[in-house]
Amino acid sequence: MRSNHFLDEVSSYIRSKEAKKYIEAELKAHLHQAKTELVKKGYTEDEAEELAVRNMGSPSDIGQKMDKLHRPKIDWKLMSMFLFMSVTGLFLFWFLFKEGNSFSVLKQVYSVTGSVILTCVLLFFDYRKLQRWGWVFFTMGCLILVQFQFSNVLVNGSPRINIMGLLSVDSIVVLPLFLLAWAGMLQSKKMNVYLAAILYVCSAFLFLFTTNLQAVAIYSLMVAVMVWRSSLNKRKILITAAVLLTTCVSLLLISLKDLRANQFERLFAFVTPEKFSETSGYMYLKLEKLIEDAGWFGHFSSLGEFDYSNEMMTDFIFVTITYTLGWAGALLIGLLFLWIIWRISRIFQTVKDPFGKMLVSGSFAIFTAQVTISIGMSLGFLPIISVSLPFMSYGALSAMINACLFGLVLSVYHKKDIILLKKI
Repeated sequence: MRSNHFLDEVSSYIRSKEAKKYIEAELKAHLHQAKTELVKKGYTEDEAEELAVRNMGSPSDIGQKMDKLHRPKIDWKLMSMFLFMSVTGLFLFWFLFKEGNSFSVLKQVYSVTGSVILTCVLLFFDYRKLQRWGWVFFTMGCLILVQFQFSNVLVNGSPRINIMGLLSVDSIVVLPLFLLAWAGMLQSKKMNVYLAAILYVCSAFLFLFTTNLQAVAIYSLMVAVMVWRSSLNKRKILITAAVLLTTCVSLLLISLKDLRANQFERLFAFVTPEKFSETSGYMYLKLEKLIEDAGWFGHFSSLGEFDYSNEMMTDFIFVTITYTLGWAGALLIGLLFLWIIWRISRIFQTVKDPFGKMLVSGSFAIFTAQVTISIGMSLGFLPIISVSLPFMSYGALSAMINACLFGLVLSVYHKKDIILLKKI
């Protein structure tokens, strides 16, 4: 059998076009090397080529093995859990709030449907095409944050902007852009620890100007995880991080003298809510009572008496779930979130592409921060801030952000076993 016929037959079993190109080049190089050695031993060109092909083995067996090894794969475990949690969150929302505003339920259906579609689109998109656009994404994120300075719409003291008149969003909307930005920039040869620190400080200040402290916290954690997982010098990272942290603490201590009485009250209400039961401590006491009264199996019969305010549908949805389904239901949902976090960490360990690893590590940080802060806040372990619980909280913004995270993680996994075409 001639080598070109052998390569054609092997390629006929390989479904991935990208993998096919690499495998053809790899096998061609092996055949050429084997043929050259046989010619040196005295074989003719034709005899050497035929013997080299024969020594390679069955082309059908090779093609099937290569196809199985290098074809794109979908992480059905993570994808199934994403769909299950999305449907579960939608069902819980309908069950809890079906007596309320029907338009809100319909809007949530649109949000969940849109998030599933976005995740599927990103799953089959080649994420590597985004690597060279890191600096562009960073610039876009900063420009969007600047737009918040000119917004006249305030919600809980934080400015919001409208997207095409359809959706009002706060500054957390730019997190996916900065995720792509840092994943790409950290692959640049120009990047170093000091440049990364300057870029972080500039972008963090823009976040601070939007008075969205939860976005600052999640963004900072994302950057910290991604920079630490990068190839930058770990010693310089630690020294720079220590300097930045010391500076932030010093500025915070200096700013304490400028805090107003009500701002101090919010700080102390977390520690001693009983002393501020009529003001800042009221919500802490309310959440604590709902959690304590939940019991193991919840209060289905008391749903009509429950206060379904906006906060109980968004920031405190875990308290609502606990009160309704009981501690057993809340524990089950908590374990499902832990499994998702564990699964993303496993994907990070199997990915070899540096850009892909950055995307997975950043997505891991954002998702884990949301879950930890939201549940910790609901259980009284952390101060109350506005952070949505993925899949469960009402709102399109949270659904779309997490759709971007899962779509990118699944896209990285989808391509992880395809070896990039190289020059042999």
